[in-house]
Amino acid sequence: MSDNRKQSRLGIQLDVDLVAEEQKCSLQTRDLSNSGVFLEKGESNLPAVGSIVHIRVNANLGEGEPPLVKARVVRVDDDGIALAFITDE
Repeated sequence: MSDNRKQSRLGIQLDVDLVAEEQKCSLQTRDLSNSGVFLEKGESNLPAVGSIVHIRVNANLGEGEPPLVKARVVRVDDDGIALAFITDE
């Protein structure tokens, strides 16, 4: 399978909270880029492809609370879930 990514990925593990409609779960990142993130599958059911979700890093990154980031589910597989960040421009 060829890798058609437009953005380079940084392998990083961060705990994040994922909020989708009435569901909230804690997952861990596997990799991160400027355009999206891959979250490793946890014990929770994952939202379907096309769903709009919000994620927040569950760690202190400096002053204040980490931002809530809007994203779209672009892939769900046995390993986890791929999200593309949504920027309101």
